[in-house]
Amino acid sequence: MLASFFSWWTARISELLPASWTNGSAGAPDGIVVDVDRTQNVTVTLRRGGQTEKLTLGAAARLAGRTPVLLHAPPDAVLEKRHVVPAAPRRELEQMLRYELARVTPFRSEDLFWCWDSRPKAGDKTRVDVTLTLVPKGAVASALGVLANAGIRPRFIEAGPAERPRLLAIDGETTRPTSPLLVRGLAWTCAGLAVVALVLPVVMQEYSLYVTNGAIDELQPTIRQVEALRRGITADGAGREVLAKEMERTGDILQVLATVTRILPDDTYLTDFSLRERQMVLGGRSAAAARLITGLSADPTIRDATFAAPVTRIEGATSDVFSIRAGIAP
Repeated sequence: MLASFFSWWTARISELLPASWTNGSAGAPDGIVVDVDRTQNVTVTLRRGGQTEKLTLGAAARLAGRTPVLLHAPPDAVLEKRHVVPAAPRRELEQMLRYELARVTPFRSEDLFWCWDSRPKAGDKTRVDVTLTLVPKGAVASALGVLANAGIRPRFIEAGPAERPRLLAIDGETTRPTSPLLVRGLAWTCAGLAVVALVLPVVMQEYSLYVTNGAIDELQPTIRQVEALRRGITADGAGREVLAKEMERTGDILQVLATVTRILPDDTYLTDFSLRERQMVLGGRSAAAARLITGLSADPTIRDATFAAPVTRIEGATSDVFSIRAGIAP
């Protein structure tokens, strides 16, 4: 069944190819050649590279499993018939010829080994010139029986000139066999597809890698900018952290100054202000310096407010000169 399917498939593929491809190989194919004379005697030779070598039936049987076997019918058993039929697709044309055989020859199609060739009729594209090659089965029946007993099964009957032989299929398939050129073409096509299947994933991977590297190269300027900003942000964060720690240790001078400004009355102004290690020193003038200690001590952020020096009244003025030392709560 598999062999029949393969023969059918190759026949359908050959129909899709130009005739110059399927008919382009000249010369007889290599194989085991069985010549049959008029008395049904057989002579076996091995044809290889244009050279022939005689074989016995036993040797031919051993080679037949891996070498095609071709049968040469008696010359007077090979018939040719030219016929004109309407133009049609190849498959329909073959079916038409199968039914036409009984009309144009004295044989039925099942009593013949046959093949055909065609070309458009000159001057009339609606008609086709067909050349039929026919071999009656009875002319080679005895020889086929002898070969079968020896374990040899010919695939084709070879007829016509040696430089361009015609092959008649023996297994009932009338379509012309695939030529060596077609077989080589299909083999190279399969090999090419196999190479593509193996190489394509690697090529696609390399292409994807190339595209990715290109995208990375295009992003390098942006990446450098982002890294610079990140370094700057990190540096700024570190600076802010250092500043926060230092302010925690010494106190927030702006916050302390705002607190002192809020506590001191309007008739008091500062001439000196310092803050070191959370120790504050205030110097200035006030209409009532004594009450400054009370106001500063009332605020929870100021601790141990005391005069750092005696309060001095300025002669001829209504204000006192003071110097106050106090601590700042953490």
